[in-house]
Amino acid sequence: MRFLVMPQLRLLGAGREVGRSCIRLDVNNHHFLLDCGIDPAATGPKALPDFSGTSIENLDAVFVSHAHLDHTGAIPELVRRGFKGKVFMTLPTLALVKLLWQDELSIMEREWLKEDRLWSSKEMHQVLNKLAVPTTYHEVFKLDSISVNFHNAGHILGSTMTEIMYKGFRLVYSGDLGTSSNHLRYWRTEDLVYPDVLICEGTYGGKNRKSREETGKEFIDSVRSTIESGGKILIPTFSVGKAQEILKILKDSWNKIPNVEVYLEGMAIETLRIYEQFLIYMDDKVRRAYLFNNINPFRWEALRTFKSISERKRLYQRDCACIILAPSGMLRGGWSVWHMIKMAPDEKNLIALCGHMEEGTTGHQLMSGVRSFTLRDMISKESKEVNVSCKVAHFDISAHAMHNELCNYISRIKPERLVLVHGDEESLKALAESVKQHTGEIIIPSVGETVDLEHRSQSSTQEIHVEVPISQSTSIIVPKSFSLRVKHRGKERFMRAEDIRSLLNTK
Repeated sequence: MRFLVMPQLRLLGAGREVGRSCIRLDVNNHHFLLDCGIDPAATGPKALPDFSGTSIENLDAVFVSHAHLDHTGAIPELVRRGFKGKVFMTLPTLALVKLLWQDELSIMEREWLKEDRLWSSKEMHQVLNKLAVPTTYHEVFKLDSISVNFHNAGHILGSTMTEIMYKGFRLVYSGDLGTSSNHLRYWRTEDLVYPDVLICEGTYGGKNRKSREETGKEFIDSVRSTIESGGKILIPTFSVGKAQEILKILKDSWNKIPNVEVYLEGMAIETLRIYEQFLIYMDDKVRRAYLFNNINPFRWEALRTFKSISERKRLYQRDCACIILAPSGMLRGGWSVWHMIKMAPDEKNLIALCGHMEEGTTGHQLMSGVRSFTLRDMISKESKEVNVSCKVAHFDISAHAMHNELCNYISRIKPERLVLVHGDEESLKALAESVKQHTGEIIIPSVGETVDLEHRSQSSTQEIHVEVPISQSTSIIVPKSFSLRVKHRGKERFMRAEDIRSLLNTK
């Protein structure tokens, strides 16, 4: 027999830590997960959320905030443990997780000990082919008496804030909130929801960065001086979000940099194609410039891709300057590690670290001053001792909202209760101190802690819900009220109706 209880949440990850985001929400005898990610600095079971006390087979659904592995990388593991529910995410998130999971599977098979490997291709395809339900922003779907709505979070392509409603009770999970970007649409007033309970990230609580313009100038100045001295530049980057942001910074400043080849590596190449397909999620100015004037925000004549391993090796036999953007962003594997091995001995070269480096990763160690490493060469499969003689610089180019932006968000929606997650203890406490006058009770739970979400007030707001049938198919369906899938300049894209009308009117 199942009993009706007050809503509860339990932190399975991201409690006073960054990584393995996973929150269990129990509402009206239904059990959901808000994200289910891995710790990028760990391997084996230590990388997973704490599933103790959670009946995986009784979970009804997972709501995915965005594609990054620290929010999605453990979803196939749920299937291995008996999960049979649905996994809801936006259309571009579904496209991106296919790439990210396949890459993570390759890394596990190539670099992890066999006993440390988590899920397999079987579980991955079970999610992608049978359990995934693509949806989009501002389209309410219902699970019995519970309504769910996704809102733009402005973090990476397809990222969401998740709104959950039940009998006047409203909860919002921020996911990762974005900052003002040079290509993505920032969250707007229309994306704001005023909840009883807000679960909010605090990655950069207590920290504010230099302006984007100032950081971009420092980055470009460092790139230019390295090129002028004949050095090569490695920019370890996340394939999703960070690579596109840096490409646009480089393109916008190309008249200030000597003309050299810019190489895009690995999965970042395919990710770029996905970004170009989902133009409807871009900043209005960038999107319209691409559609109407064919100005691609990420590509220009200097951009290249490697065709073979021998071409990569030949690059290091030439005494020439160049720029290489390669995943992974924290140097935990992939082509960025191979290029680091090649670049490290030459003091003319530069490794430019951009954004957050998780503790325990090679990127964090490099940023902290470590200069001797044992790294695995992904081509030869051999471990190599590497002494770093090249220059190392860090630039705070981040897709995360900073302290003042988080405070602005929280103070505008004034939640009755605030639950802070996805940040170290110091960051979360600093954020709590700054917003305490704009919210009610503030809770900073640890992993394994359960929080009762007592419903203290009834919302007087009348809601109109649009019911969306849950398809068993994995085919991507775009509601006509939002956008259409069209062929434009030889490529399939999702376009807003307003843009299609404008294009037709210009013919």
